[in-house]
Amino acid sequence: MGDNLNSSKSKMILLVLYFGWIVSYIDRTVVSLSILKIGEDLSLDASKLGIVLSAFFMGYALMQIPGGWLADRFGSRKVIVIAVLFWSVFTALTGLAWSLTSLLLIRFLFGIGEGGYPSASTKAISDYFPADKRTKAQSTMMSSNALGAALAPVICAPLLVWLGWRHVFWVISLLGIIFVIWFLLSTRQAGVYSTSDKAHKPKQEEYKQLLKNPYLLKVLLVFFFINVTSWGLSSWMPSYLMQVLGIDLKSIGIVSAIPTLFMAAGMIISGRIINKVGSNAKYGVITGIFIMGVSLYLMTLSTSIVQVIIYQCIAFTFMSFVMSFIFTLPHRVMEQKVVGTAFGILNFGGQAAGIFSPMIMGALIASSGGSYKSAFLFLTVCCLIAGVIACFLPSAKRNQEVTDSTVKTVG
Repeated sequence: MGDNLNSSKSKMILLVLYFGWIVSYIDRTVVSLSILKIGEDLSLDASKLGIVLSAFFMGYALMQIPGGWLADRFGSRKVIVIAVLFWSVFTALTGLAWSLTSLLLIRFLFGIGEGGYPSASTKAISDYFPADKRTKAQSTMMSSNALGAALAPVICAPLLVWLGWRHVFWVISLLGIIFVIWFLLSTRQAGVYSTSDKAHKPKQEEYKQLLKNPYLLKVLLVFFFINVTSWGLSSWMPSYLMQVLGIDLKSIGIVSAIPTLFMAAGMIISGRIINKVGSNAKYGVITGIFIMGVSLYLMTLSTSIVQVIIYQCIAFTFMSFVMSFIFTLPHRVMEQKVVGTAFGILNFGGQAAGIFSPMIMGALIASSGGSYKSAFLFLTVCCLIAGVIACFLPSAKRNQEVTDSTVKTVG
């Protein structure tokens, strides 16, 4: 009876954490959808708009490791509540931006708020789930990234047409308040699997060892170049569909949702595959990355919306396996007390890519007179670099040795 009750509470917590990720994606994706209108109202060209899109990632990336450290030290519950309330405030303030400077500052601080959530929610999985269920729970939770990216344009595009870009930010900021109330109620009497006494808190030396861990650093680099591709597409694809392929704003939501739904399903399935194959998942990662690169290259040659979406669906399906491998790694090879920090280190690499990718793509688009071809080729090259780095990850036998030494190092 008690186990069933704990299982039920854990599922509810997973559901609310999933909802939190979807809210975060809605809050950040609405900027990409409204970026052309923002540019018109504030007289900003593509290069300046690229900097606006990157401002979020500057704050987001900078907060990854501190967010993990705070979750490990003070518990996931406190960090999650503060982070969501903080980003909700700056979501609302985005609708009040009056200049490039104000927009950059607001989006940077919004990124700081959202930056505390990834590591804290990962830590929450280790807090509220037993060890044998964490990989599955983590991959399921992180599939929300793709579903959130799919739902965001479907929800926000009609709202932008109806309310205008300023009012939309005020409306969606309320979703964060709903999340906080739901999360506090769900975790109020939930049992926690992690230890809270000082003897089991991470020590400073353990954090230093994590920052120097060669396996983590290699995966961080893979994530960086993969996310150059991911954030580049999510930031500029809506503009590409409207400007080059002539899709109207009302239809953008449905068109943009198709590839991300493939990714959401792929992440749920791939998380279970990785749970079974373990370290041999490296070969799936390498294969997936190179198929992504080929698909992106073919997308640059496409001339119809159908071709673009097909190739993007293929790329996102294989990207899901890579993402699941990265997101579940802390639960698979790290001690529980440093899961938050380990995830923060990995996610720092992935989100730092968002600082450069939209900005570089914006510059490439502006310098080529509005053509997106060179920008998409840039993403293809970054994807292939990630594949080369992945080849140097430990093999099945060596990976077990690294895993063992990692656990001993941080233990």
